[in-house]
Amino acid sequence: MELHTLGVDGGYTQTDVTEAARILTGWTVYPRGVYAGDSLRRLLPDDATLQKRGGVHTGDFLFAPNRHDDGAKVVLGKTFPAGGGYEEGVQLLTMLGAHPSTAKFVARKLATRFVSDTPPQALIDALAKTYQQTHGDIRALLTTLVSSPTFWNKDALREKTKSPFELTMSALRGLHADVQRPYPLFQWVTRMGQKIYFYQAPTGFPDKATYWINTGALLNRMNFGMALAAGRIPGVKLDLLALNNRHEPESAADALATYSALLLPARDTHETIRRLTPLLNDPALQEKIDSAAHGSVIHKHGTGDDADEDETILADSAAPKRYKLSQVAGIILGSPEFQRR
Repeated sequence: MELHTLGVDGGYTQTDVTEAARILTGWTVYPRGVYAGDSLRRLLPDDATLQKRGGVHTGDFLFAPNRHDDGAKVVLGKTFPAGGGYEEGVQLLTMLGAHPSTAKFVARKLATRFVSDTPPQALIDALAKTYQQTHGDIRALLTTLVSSPTFWNKDALREKTKSPFELTMSALRGLHADVQRPYPLFQWVTRMGQKIYFYQAPTGFPDKATYWINTGALLNRMNFGMALAAGRIPGVKLDLLALNNRHEPESAADALATYSALLLPARDTHETIRRLTPLLNDPALQEKIDSAAHGSVIHKHGTGDDADEDETILADSAAPKRYKLSQVAGIILGSPEFQRR
């Protein structure tokens, strides 16, 4: 009720929760597996016998009538007479799915996901209305969403912030990376604040920027971008020059403009280039990032046998210093613009 239908303010009581739980007794998973599954299945009657007793087996779903509370229940003012069996569970889910609070709850989640962390109430109301008119047709809801002027409002563009997982996946795709060992990437996602499958609340990870963005997270995101672009993540291979048809930019500034267009397609990169240009003139950028992270060094520059033998070095005509293409790509991946969906 709280997480998937009515929402926390959906108008239900603790008694409704308890009564709904009674209705869903007997709803379980059909046993699978070679060992425990075989043993459990032997305790069950065949499907024909199960059906005669009021049971239901469809795929991985099992309704076991001998585990069901057959007494009368009342949920949200609706009485479910005794002996309803499996059908009263179907009636409960249908009732919850059609409830106005569910329409508002689903509408807000969709608007938050696709528009902004604080979507306008008018959009939520329009989505909720479509939900009720179409009995929850998600295709119709998404049509209403993308047909709304709010969806196309320039103020809503790139309003959402990527989660660590989304950031990692978009960086890998943008660089055409070849992932041969995914676990080091899992470690980076965890370091950036999203340990997959370990969020304790059943709601799943929040879909708002305030949960992901803080000083430490931004530093870890920049470190991730630098490490990935430099080829310092084990099991991940990439070729930065191949992204540009093997054409080597003539300068660091040229590389910044070229790779900003490649990694941020269909976006106005003028402001991003302006903000990132000063970083091109800082040969100690990585050391400063590590220092800002309070001495917690994510990775160190290789020396000797560990050095980047294949690193492309760029000389900027405006300065005598030398630049690494990986540093240029890394600061783009760590930039505020790349953090946006």
